[in-house]
Amino acid sequence: MLISIGEEDNVQQKLKNERIAFEIELRKLLGIPTEELDVESVGKTNEELIPIPRENSNELRKIDPLWEALQARIIILEERALLSPDFNLAKNEMIQQKSILFSSIDDILLSWNAEIVKNSQEGQIIIQALLLIDVGVFFLVLFIIRQSLLPLGLITNALSEIKEGTYGRKIEYNKADEVGTLVDTFNVMSNTIKEKDEQTKKTDIAKDEFLAMITHELKTPLVPIQGYADILLSEHLGKLTDKQKERISIIKTSSETLLSIISDLLDAQKLELGQLRMKKETHNIKNTIVEALADFEPDLQKKKITKIIDLQDVQIDYDPVRIKQVLTNLIKNSLNVIQPEVGKIEITMKILPQNIQISVKDNGIGIPLEKQQDLFKKFYQVDATLTREKGGSGLGLAICKGIVESHDGTISVKSVPNQGAEFTITLPKNSQPTKSPIDIS
Repeated sequence: MLISIGEEDNVQQKLKNERIAFEIELRKLLGIPTEELDVESVGKTNEELIPIPRENSNELRKIDPLWEALQARIIILEERALLSPDFNLAKNEMIQQKSILFSSIDDILLSWNAEIVKNSQEGQIIIQALLLIDVGVFFLVLFIIRQSLLPLGLITNALSEIKEGTYGRKIEYNKADEVGTLVDTFNVMSNTIKEKDEQTKKTDIAKDEFLAMITHELKTPLVPIQGYADILLSEHLGKLTDKQKERISIIKTSSETLLSIISDLLDAQKLELGQLRMKKETHNIKNTIVEALADFEPDLQKKKITKIIDLQDVQIDYDPVRIKQVLTNLIKNSLNVIQPEVGKIEITMKILPQNIQISVKDNGIGIPLEKQQDLFKKFYQVDATLTREKGGSGLGLAICKGIVESHDGTISVKSVPNQGAEFTITLPKNSQPTKSPIDIS
């Protein structure tokens, strides 16, 4: 915003250069040609990009539409500064005229006083009168200056509101002078920014709805792929060689991974649009925790992972499917970061007067302190290398946070590097029927 106001020289060109440089690097990352960009203006050259195969590359390309939405706002700032060029000219001219006025008054008073003292004793009375006039003129000039600077103060306050994201502020000033022209320009600019911001919000909503629709359509054909893979592996359609079974197993595993990523994307978009359905009923929360842990029992036994469970029977209002989804994600994350044979997962419950707390603790690699604050943001990954090895979209914890908050609860993390991590979910015993960010109808 300070750049757009124009507090530095040539700032709009600097902003444009930074945007072009960022887009060049983004296209290189996505493998998109840069011939139509003005690469020479930022000291870059066009390169012949060789596609690099990588897992989840389609997810990486989703950065591009996000950049397109943000780029539109940056271009607005490049093309149009918030302040009219006449602003500084009017302000500087006013300060200069004020200095000249004060200097002239002082010179006149000094010359008059000197002349009167020379001529007669009666000059003392005149001097006193002139002093009173001087004081009166001073306060009159001060009043005039304050009145002339009032619209500039209003503009400054309005600019502060725009900095904070409040658009559409209009200033009332009816005089047909230079300041009036400046105020009219500011009002037009403020209204334009408000319209562009509303248009951008509508575009973002339309984009999210479109992405949710596309994600749902991508999910549909994966179901028969998995079904036919299971049929082939069961050999109901004929015997298979070991090599054929291996290839079909790869197809099944890959389709399951892709289905998981698509499901995460679909849930994330529904959370964003407030369309993720919740069905809250009174259930025993202990049963849901046990069911979530049972799904990982084969992996726990295969890797010889120690599990410690301390649960109690307690009835609360919640959606068992969604809370199981949260617990499954947390347990899966713990399994990915602990070592076989020496790994340990501890699931405990604490009953408080108004809430219950469920903790999932492991003795894995832990999470650095500086990365914990962004842990629940969409697409954030603590270790990209581990994500590529184990698979994942970076949406799991963001979805967990949305589900828990829709139950009027909270989710937090405590971790020390190389000493494991502990995720804690707090849920109210009786959920309030208030409107949540997620549609529960």
